[in-house]
Amino acid sequence: MKYNYYTADVFTDTLFQGAQIAVFPDADAVPSEVMPLIAKELNLSETVFILADEQPMTFKLRIFSPMGEIDFAGHPMLAAARAMLASERIQLTDKQASLVFCQNAGNATVNLTQPNDKPLFVQFSLKADPTIDRYTPTTSELARLLGIEEKDIDSRTFYPRLAAIDTPYLIVPLLSQQAVRKARFSLNAWSQSSAPAMAAQEIFLFSNKTDNQDTDFHGRLLGPAIGMHEDPPIGSVLPCFAGYLGDHSHIRPGTYTFTIDRGSEETRRSVLHIEIDNHKDKLITLRVGGEVILVSENSLNLDPL
Repeated sequence: MKYNYYTADVFTDTLFQGAQIAVFPDADAVPSEVMPLIAKELNLSETVFILADEQPMTFKLRIFSPMGEIDFAGHPMLAAARAMLASERIQLTDKQASLVFCQNAGNATVNLTQPNDKPLFVQFSLKADPTIDRYTPTTSELARLLGIEEKDIDSRTFYPRLAAIDTPYLIVPLLSQQAVRKARFSLNAWSQSSAPAMAAQEIFLFSNKTDNQDTDFHGRLLGPAIGMHEDPPIGSVLPCFAGYLGDHSHIRPGTYTFTIDRGSEETRRSVLHIEIDNHKDKLITLRVGGEVILVSENSLNLDPL
């Protein structure tokens, strides 16, 4: 009862940056009831268990945070692809491969490319149909619950919106990356605002004024369940963010390409490459890509003492 697993740094080309993900590439024999216990033991942002599927080049992912199972997440797909290469469950042909990952919330097509002397690049695609609601707390309420000034909130290029697919997010644009970084969630102000009535438990802050030349947006998640010093991965919010962008009248139908980062070198910076096919009255097609680095190979002993 020893199971091999890998850890990978995701959405980064630099060791010890990005999000840390653990992957069990051959997890069919791992008991379901043990999976959440393993995730708690490893205590990384996500732990991925890869299960076989009857269809060729198709695999089921079960993803757990230390708090429990997650129905959809983007970062684990990159880590899973890298671990499957390392464990030789898949191989590249002409430095590329294509496969399908099935999560509880749906399936995603995943493409792998391995440029010469560079980290593996993994891109997954999915279709999204988020619901956008323009009813949000006032800017004064938002400023109080975020610990910023009203003038920090962007009211010229973008606007606060509620966006939801399975999980609702309150999306708030700020005028600078500095404002995004200095924001501090106030549970007291949150409880006294109209925000809890929207059912959104996470706030996605972003700015199109960034400190790094390689990115177009900087993003950060805050909320009542996120610790003051935490800076969690943002992959799960991107389908809603794509719909949010498309809801603005100055974003015309078409294909858009941009990069978005989260964190800093001190807090494990991630860089995500995004493509959006935005067509009115149609599902949004979202492609998310990034580099992934294999960090370690390990074994977990489940034998009784």
